[in-house]
Order: sequence, then structure tokens, then C-alpha cells
Amino acid sequence: MNIFLKLILRDLKSIFSGGSDAGAALFFYLLAIIMFPLSFGSDSVLLAKISGGAIWMAALFSSMLSLDRLFRSDYEDGSLEQLVLSGISLEFVVITKCLSHWLTNGLPLVILSPILSIIIGLNIEYCWILVIALFLGTPSLTLIGAVPAALSCTVGKGGVIITMVVLPLMLPVLILGSGAVISEVSGLGGVGHLYALAAIFPISVVIVPFLASKAIRLGWE
Repeated sequence: MNIFLKLILRDLKSIFSGGSDAGAALFFYLLAIIMFPLSFGSDSVLLAKISGGAIWMAALFSSMLSLDRLFRSDYEDGSLEQLVLSGISLEFVVITKCLSHWLTNGLPLVILSPILSIIIGLNIEYCWILVIALFLGTPSLTLIGAVPAALSCTVGKGGVIITMVVLPLMLPVLILGSGAVISEVSGLGGVGHLYALAAIFPISVVIVPFLASKAIRLGWE
């Protein structure tokens, strides 16, 4: 537990000290949500119907903007190699980095979502399902993106690989997350979508650290 906390604090310190990526991702999310109503006019009924999908699209691309640096900064300065040689489980390192990324990227999106949902035209009575969906889905976005982010360290083409690999893998989370809000707004009920989102997370926790650690080890083989 002591090592876990030290790794988390180290990653958070690294993110905040060079926080351009995290700040840019959050700024993109805010800007996309604020500009969305301007592009669709003042039809409140239409905005309410598509607001869930818009918020989730903004959250997805915001997460992708900062995923490229998930392992790359440590890979480039040699810190990742030291962690590998230290004997600490690389799967454990992957989990701590994903948690640090979610705390600085996913959690702020969850916290800001109620305010931004009102700006975009979503009725306040549906904010609860949006918050829960983002809380369940954003960790999965980070975990799913960790594998191509780790692989990009070894091939040196992070932006291309992450975009090509991550988007298809993130589609189920995007569909379920936006579908939960849309179904609730339409009166069909979105709780079933939340159950599916909740099921994706533990599967990702089990599979992703193993795959990401294998991808990182490719850099030393």
C-alpha cells in the first residue's frame, strides 16, 4: 500500500508540474460543451435529446488528448525503465498510472458534468444518470486507452496508433454511456446501460494491466 501511494503521488506530481496535457484536455472538454449549443441553434428539445451523446463525445476525445503521455514521459526520461528494473510489478505500475490519469482527467469531467449539462440543454432532473454514467465509464476509457498508449512508447507514433486503435475499442463505452442518458430522457429508462458500463470496468481492470505491461516490455526486447 505504501508503494501504491508513493507511485500515485509521484504520478500526480509529474502531471501537475507539467500539466499542459491535462489542462489542454480539460479545456477542450469545456470548450466543446460550451460551443455545442451554438452549432445546433436554440431548439431546446433537440439539444436535450442529443446532449448525452455530445457530452460523451467530448469526454472521449478529451481523454484521448492526454492518453499519449500516459507512459511516454516516463519512457523518455528513463523512469519507466527504472521501475521495470526495480522489481515492482509492471501490472501494478500500469494500474497506478491509469488511476492517476483518471483522477486528473476523468474525475474533473464527472464533477463538471452537472453544470455543463445544464449549459448544453439537458434537464436538471436527468443530471444524476449522466454523472453516474460518466463515473462508471470514464475509468474504462482510461484503461482501454492504456494499451495503445503503452504500445506507442515502443514504436514512437503515439497519436496515430492511439487514434486508430482506441476509437473502435471505446465505442461500446461511448454507446452505453450516451445511450443511458438518451434512454432516460426518452422515458425508456437507462439503468440497464449503467449495469453494462459497470460490467466493462472490472473486465478492463483484469485484462488491461497484463496487455499494457507486455506492450511496455517490447521496448526492452
